[in-house]
Amino acid sequence: MTTDLDTGKITQLLTLSTKQLDARTLSALSNARQKALERQAECAPAFAFNAGGEAHNQRQESIQYWVVAGLLAAMLIAGTSFWQHIQEHQTAELDVAILTDDLPIEVFVD
Repeated sequence: MTTDLDTGKITQLLTLSTKQLDARTLSALSNARQKALERQAECAPAFAFNAGGEAHNQRQESIQYWVVAGLLAAMLIAGTSFWQHIQEHQTAELDVAILTDDLPIEVFVD
């Protein structure tokens, strides 16, 4: 079951409804709307495009964070692979020493 919404009719109904409200209620609704719009502007997403330069600055900061995160990830991967290479090299040296019976005496003392 689909219902098509007619925005013109909804607008008319809302306009008629607001005419029935007293001035105090209308003022309170207007203040609440302004506060909500201010909060929405404060919580704007980083990639929001608006007329001001604020979105551009947020986009640059967001890109900088991604670049820093990428560099940290690259350093972590490089460090891990270097450590793994060193471990493999040490294991290979030990395997060669075991196979050739060239183990130092420290290996047997425990």
